[in-house]
Amino acid sequence: MDISEAKKISIVDYLENMGYTHVKMRRGQYWYRSPLREEKTPSFVVNNNLHEWYDFGIAEGGDLIELGKRMYNTNDIHTILTMIERDSNGLVKEKKIEVRPSYTSVEDDMIDLRVMPLRNYALTSYLQSRGVDIGIATTFCKEIHYTLRKKKYFAIAFPNKSGGFEVRNPYYKGCIKNKDVSVFYHTNGMTQEHICVFEGFMDFLSYMTLRKKGNTEICVNGIVDVLVMNSVANLRKSMDFLEPYKEVHCYLDNDIAGQKTVETFVGLFGEKVKDESARYREYKDLNDLLRGKKR
Repeated sequence: MDISEAKKISIVDYLENMGYTHVKMRRGQYWYRSPLREEKTPSFVVNNNLHEWYDFGIAEGGDLIELGKRMYNTNDIHTILTMIERDSNGLVKEKKIEVRPSYTSVEDDMIDLRVMPLRNYALTSYLQSRGVDIGIATTFCKEIHYTLRKKKYFAIAFPNKSGGFEVRNPYYKGCIKNKDVSVFYHTNGMTQEHICVFEGFMDFLSYMTLRKKGNTEICVNGIVDVLVMNSVANLRKSMDFLEPYKEVHCYLDNDIAGQKTVETFVGLFGEKVKDESARYREYKDLNDLLRGKKR
């Protein structure tokens, strides 16, 4: 088998032979729990028409050769082609389950959690250094205090739909409790025609600051709902909220993960998805735009 022959193999059929079954299929895109790592929510997508895959959890993707490099943990093309030829023939093989050692995350060690209104001067000063309007920040964010390994810390806390918090201070960025998206409806109990999608809450706060300043070059005119993904790994959860909208405005990062996320949304929802990243193409994200920090 050579490279051209390998690239003609359906990635879906290849994964099926390896024992991986897709969880969902829509418009030629197959969703899996990643074969490259452990996860509960599918964030590994295969476009069977283009013979491409993308793993939103690690922000990597490519063709079958690139997948082989990660599946077989080698960059040796001859070895990869040999293994692909072996694993793409015959009956579906039983997937080997890798037993990985358990570990305790930093978040698991956090105790004495206390959530309160955002008032701490160090945290508001940090937000001001990022250009964020403090009135907007205090509307959408909280302040969380916790004890970690007998030391006390505090951080900005941005709530999500599952009762968890995206947390950040100048030295730490993570999630406490459940990881999920955050959704804000302009009017309770009903959806608008338009929704804006952001990758993280700092981009959302930056957008709201720009909107308060009257920036019409970046911001969408009119009333909108908002979805903050809190990581492109939450793409599958995000999709469930976008179906009712007439237009979906994506304000994602100008990088490969942001690009692939928008491409996936377009594949699922078609022309109603608008990629707004061109409005700030000289910047990595909205917060860099707010701060005037070009790439």
